[in-house]
Amino acid sequence: MEEPALPLGVADYSKYSSTDTLLTSVTSDNGSPFRQTMKLDKDQQYSLSQRLRRRKDVLQQRKCIVDISFALGIAGIIFVVLDTELRFGLVIGDDSAVSLLLKILTSVSTACLLFAIVAYHVTGLRLHMASAGFQDWRLAMTITKWCKLLFELMVCSFHPLPFPTFSLPTVIVRDGSDGKQILEEAELPLNAVLTILMFIRLYLVGRLVVVHSKLFLDTSVQSLGALSRVKINAQFVFRALMSTSPMVVLSSWMFVTFIINSWNLRVCEVYTDPESHYTLFGQSMWLTAVTFLTVGYGDLVPRSYCARVISSFTGLMGVGSMALSVAVLAKKLEQSRAERYVHTFVQQVELDKRRKNAAANVVKQAFRILREKRGGKAHNSSLVIRHRSRLLQAVRDMHGAQFHMTALSEFTVGTVEVNTGVNTMQDTVNSIQCEQRDLTQRVANLETLAVRMSQHLADIKALLKDKKV
Repeated sequence: MEEPALPLGVADYSKYSSTDTLLTSVTSDNGSPFRQTMKLDKDQQYSLSQRLRRRKDVLQQRKCIVDISFALGIAGIIFVVLDTELRFGLVIGDDSAVSLLLKILTSVSTACLLFAIVAYHVTGLRLHMASAGFQDWRLAMTITKWCKLLFELMVCSFHPLPFPTFSLPTVIVRDGSDGKQILEEAELPLNAVLTILMFIRLYLVGRLVVVHSKLFLDTSVQSLGALSRVKINAQFVFRALMSTSPMVVLSSWMFVTFIINSWNLRVCEVYTDPESHYTLFGQSMWLTAVTFLTVGYGDLVPRSYCARVISSFTGLMGVGSMALSVAVLAKKLEQSRAERYVHTFVQQVELDKRRKNAAANVVKQAFRILREKRGGKAHNSSLVIRHRSRLLQAVRDMHGAQFHMTALSEFTVGTVEVNTGVNTMQDTVNSIQCEQRDLTQRVANLETLAVRMSQHLADIKALLKDKKV
């Protein structure tokens, strides 16, 4: 989704001095530029207030169009799933009136969705024209926008056709009588492939979330992003959601991916081999789960190539989702800066107590050894050796506590502390440079004063010589 292209401004067009007049630069015949003030022609130029009002109206229209396109896309998917499940359950036949009606409804919703997609891009074009001040739509339309429009129309046009279609040749894997796997030719209906590809239109969910986000609609956020050269688009909104509610986003993504891939795998298997044991949705869910979690017990394996392709994508999605989940969990378990400071302070207090107790034990055991020696005990007596052992243990405890305190103080140094230290050092260097300049100036003044005093002394000496003469 494109950003609303703030701030409003015209690069190669007239600059506005008010809502009624504009200031233009006009070049004379001899090439010298001069500026003149002219009235706005309401048929050719919009005032700034009119452009802002028009932009706001276009944004509201765009939001309504996104809501309608999302509803049409989900309605088409519901019709397809309902038709497929009724036929898998043998409630209706492939040529029944109910199946034909559901397919026609799917085609109608898809056609309406294509019109909504075109309307969405038209409103985006109008929004760009209102922001940039263009009057001709051909100035705002680029090759990239044409490609985006055509690609989106192609993606949203995938749906099962309401008339008989051909089948695609494929291969399934079966277990032979001798225990070896053999390949058999099979057919996969085109409507099955179109049914699976139809779920690509779920990207409209992301567009719906973006257009209803306060970050995308707030003008102050858009202006701040424009001043900071940050694009407030779909990527910005999803990154903000991952920062504020990462578990909700990941859980929703994993659940939706799990359900859709399970259903698509079941469709591939049943269409390719109607006698497959994947007719039960639980079997396909179990295979998707072990593939998504990269476990792979081997009790169930996909037989058709279509299902194997879906299983491959499921494994890739599982690896990515697990990696993101581990990163989010590690971030959640990590202490915040304030919590780390509090915990470090408590540890430092505890280590300081241990160090002081160990130092007291050192002094106590030293006095006891001295007392025993003065009492006539030999240096190798059991009592003196016991006190000496306790003295050495107290010394080791004191040094260990001191070492842990030093390591803990080094661990608490983060980017904020480093930045503070660098700023303090910079301030110190600046103050030293200022003092050095003052000292240099003082030395220069002293040199000037010394030169003047030397001149005065020379004058006095010459004056005294004259008087003597």
